[in-house]
Amino acid sequence: MIVKFACYLVLAHFVVSQVIYDAYFGKPIKDERGKQLESLNLTGPCTIKVEPCRKHEGRRIDGTCVNPKYPSRGGSPTPLLRMRPAKFGLGNMLRPAMNGSELPSARLLRTKILSDGYPEDHQFNTLATHVFVFSTVDVADLTVLLRYAVASDCCLGNTPNRVNPLCIPIPVPQDDPYLRRTGIRCMNLTRFSTYQEMGCIPNTLPAERYNLPTPIQDLSIVYGYSDVREKQIRTYQGGLLKSDKKDGVERPPGTAPVCLNNRRPVENACYEFGDFYDGNVLSGIYLTAMFFYREHNRLARKLSALNPCWDDQKLFETARQINIAQWQFMLYYELMAEILGPKNALETGVIYDTNGYVNDFDERHKPGVYHEYLNALETGVIYDTNGYVNDFDEQHKPGVYHEYLVGTRWFHTFQDGRTDLYSNKGKYLGTRTTVDDELRSGILEVNNTEADLTQGAFRQPAAKFDYTIEPDIAERVLGELQSASDLSAIDIMRGRDQGLPPYNEYRKICGMPVAHKFKDFEDTIYPDKVEQLRRIYDGEVDDMELMVAIYSERLLHGAWVGPTLFCIMVENLVNWRRSDRFFFENGYSGAALTLPQLNEVRSTSVARLLCDNGDGVDEIQPKALLNVSKKNKIIPCKEIPGMDLYKWLDEKCYPAKKDQYDYPATKDQYDYPAKKDQYDYPAKKHQYDYPAGKDQNDYSVKDQYEDNLKTNNYNPFWGGSQYDYKKK
Repeated sequence: MIVKFACYLVLAHFVVSQVIYDAYFGKPIKDERGKQLESLNLTGPCTIKVEPCRKHEGRRIDGTCVNPKYPSRGGSPTPLLRMRPAKFGLGNMLRPAMNGSELPSARLLRTKILSDGYPEDHQFNTLATHVFVFSTVDVADLTVLLRYAVASDCCLGNTPNRVNPLCIPIPVPQDDPYLRRTGIRCMNLTRFSTYQEMGCIPNTLPAERYNLPTPIQDLSIVYGYSDVREKQIRTYQGGLLKSDKKDGVERPPGTAPVCLNNRRPVENACYEFGDFYDGNVLSGIYLTAMFFYREHNRLARKLSALNPCWDDQKLFETARQINIAQWQFMLYYELMAEILGPKNALETGVIYDTNGYVNDFDERHKPGVYHEYLNALETGVIYDTNGYVNDFDEQHKPGVYHEYLVGTRWFHTFQDGRTDLYSNKGKYLGTRTTVDDELRSGILEVNNTEADLTQGAFRQPAAKFDYTIEPDIAERVLGELQSASDLSAIDIMRGRDQGLPPYNEYRKICGMPVAHKFKDFEDTIYPDKVEQLRRIYDGEVDDMELMVAIYSERLLHGAWVGPTLFCIMVENLVNWRRSDRFFFENGYSGAALTLPQLNEVRSTSVARLLCDNGDGVDEIQPKALLNVSKKNKIIPCKEIPGMDLYKWLDEKCYPAKKDQYDYPATKDQYDYPAKKDQYDYPAKKHQYDYPAGKDQNDYSVKDQYEDNLKTNNYNPFWGGSQYDYKKK
């Protein structure tokens, strides 16, 4: 009876401690609101259940409690953030032109500002495009792709359907340079699913996109974003994720139901990633997801051998923490630092020149993704220290900006519509058409395709950052699912669908002067394009759209993006850091990496990830996202540095052993060469460069923090409004 009563107490505590939050408003639900949602059977899609946040816990699968000030933000579903208030037409219809008419055809705009072409990039390779799109899908789902890929009534013949509120078809001009002889005068397109459509909020509020993945960079494609899904993908033995082996190659079980384009019976596999829909959409996504899925199991096996006393849960959580930390490091320090420019990234607080912690968590930042990315050329968030940089502020809400998700669609110009196949000795074997491999991950297990695609990813140059777009992406992005589809025109429509205000509003918050006439845009856009846009928009500067401007702007000095997209990207990247208490460089989380562990994470790379997890990869260039060159030659994997997992050794597993040489010989450093800084930037200091007069063993976390305050005259806030940036 006593035992039974104790069980009741535990159960009662669990039930009482769990708080139900309104998913849209991010606040605990009051009785009246809860009854309303329950009566409409909407408690599932419109609420998030949150257990109390604990100081010393690790990152949760469901994304809740990444910021204790906003416990539900970071969970699924979290609404997107906005840099500027939404602008829709009446009843949340698309924003009209200033004169009340429809804005110009997105297809017309695309064909005027972007031409079809195949120029190759001399900087980045196809693997960089894979990693970039993977980073986007990790925070925003692609279910809308399936929605309009199978919809058929948004174009009634060649007439746009204006009646169906879910449809936003794209008119094709009669004199379209590519489709005028086809007879196609309408491209199918549907709107995003919204909180209104789900029944969560009234139509009187601005339409808000419904987004399922956690809005933070936490490998939700690999691990999923719900406790239910976690249970489905784990073995609960040795910390491992479920997997199958075929011909010695480990992959997730191939039983997911979403690969509509698999050519059966030959192509049967469809992989059970944590997010099995988004993980199987594009070849670049399912290749990258495969690397990190395998990496989790590799880490779990290594940790199990190193620490035999650890149970399944400890192994799973630690392997997941290391895996996510590596991902965040690779995203920020390998990919984003190159795209924004190393110097720019340092000056804006996207990356740091340090071997210490970077405690810039800020509880005021909501986890999430912005619809746009902000320009922050001189935010004063740059540190050069071996100690802490404690600008944590819980006011930052976790999330993704609408502007980020729309603006970074500019990187479609960076994607090649073809994927080359290479042998592991660099011999060209052929080419696949990217759009024909959508929702078709079964190709990986046929004819050695996974190994050949992986080799091609780091050997094939990407498309160039310019004003051209690859023809398959421009004209048939949905392959056989649609007769005609233009990805860049869709990008422009997505800005309208998500209610983004005019370009002028972003110029203002990004430190550029508001334009009063089209000629004023010449500070960021070439004069010939400005004249084209003036004619299309009938001279109305406040009709000019953000996405159109992003496609048209000149590149910022030292970066591969224009000033407005740079601005938006910096804001979102900094917000991800500051709103996530578990970000890999934050040392104030109760579950933070130790400083030696953190510096091991900093020693890894995308190249090492592929060496350890790529099918048949035994050589690669050190900077794996950049093209092979004289300074970036392909070298054997044994020369690519990696992590020393010995830093995770748990001495409790060896209570009788004192001498380090009594521990198992499982140190990873013996598998790798002597470590060198993999980048020319930033010039990292040695982790033991402590201030003169202090022994490293006496130099506590508190000492590091206090010295950093003195050294940097540290201000924990941005120094004003988050939009108060100086124009450089």
